[in-house]
Amino acid sequence: MLDSAGLRQPTAVYAHGFLTVNGVKMSKSRGTFILAETYLQHLDPEFIRYYFAAKLSAGVDDIDLNLDDFVQRVNADLIGKVVNIASRCAGFLRKGFDNQMSATCAEPALVQSFIDAGEDIAALYEGREFNRAMREVIALADRANQYIDDKKPWVMAKDESQSAEVQAVCSVGINLFRALATYLKPVLPAMASKAEAFLQTSLDWTALDRPLEAHQLAPFEPLLQRVDAEVVAAMVEASKSGA
Repeated sequence: MLDSAGLRQPTAVYAHGFLTVNGVKMSKSRGTFILAETYLQHLDPEFIRYYFAAKLSAGVDDIDLNLDDFVQRVNADLIGKVVNIASRCAGFLRKGFDNQMSATCAEPALVQSFIDAGEDIAALYEGREFNRAMREVIALADRANQYIDDKKPWVMAKDESQSAEVQAVCSVGINLFRALATYLKPVLPAMASKAEAFLQTSLDWTALDRPLEAHQLAPFEPLLQRVDAEVVAAMVEASKSGA
C-alpha cells in the first residue's frame, strides 16, 4: 500500500519492552492493570506522555510506571521547572508592562545558547533517545530558573528605579521558556498549543532563530495543573473495579 501510494516504506520496526506498574506485572487486584480509558477519566494525557518519554530510549528496554515517581517527576519537572518560568515572568510583565516584552534582549548570548541546543535535542529525537532529550530540556530549564533566581526580579520590582531591569529579566525568561516549550512540543502538544496562545507566536522548531523583542504577550493562563496524588489513588481504585 505504501509503495503504491508513493510513500516511503519503513526501514525498521521500532519496539520497546514490557510495561510494569510499580515494579511488577500489571494486576487488576492491585489496581495496576490500568486501561487508557481509566487513566483519561482521571489524569491529563500530557503527564503520561512526558513520563514515558523521560524513560524511553532507542533500545528494547522494559519501562516501569512507578506512580509515586510519576507524581513527583511531572510536578517537579513540568510544573516546578518549565511552567514556573512562564508563570512567574508573565506575572511581572502583566502587572508593570501590560504584557509587553522589552525592546531588546538583555542576555542575547544566554538565549542563543538555548536556541543552539536545539540541534542536539533534535538529533536525540531523531535517534529515538527520548529520555536523553528530556534530560537535556530539563537541564536547560534548571539554567533558566537559576538565571531568574540570580536576578531576583521580585526584589527589583520593589524599587521603581529598577523597573526596566525587571522587564528585561522577565523578557529573557520568556524567551528561555519559548525555547523549552518548542523542544517539548513533540511530547506535550496540548501544552505547546496553550503556550503558543500565550506567547502569540508559533513554536515551530524552524522559527526559533532569534529572541522575541518588543513583543506583545497574551494574558497568561495556566498551562498545566499539578498532579494530585489523591487523583492517582482514585485511578488505582477505579482500575481495581474496572470502572
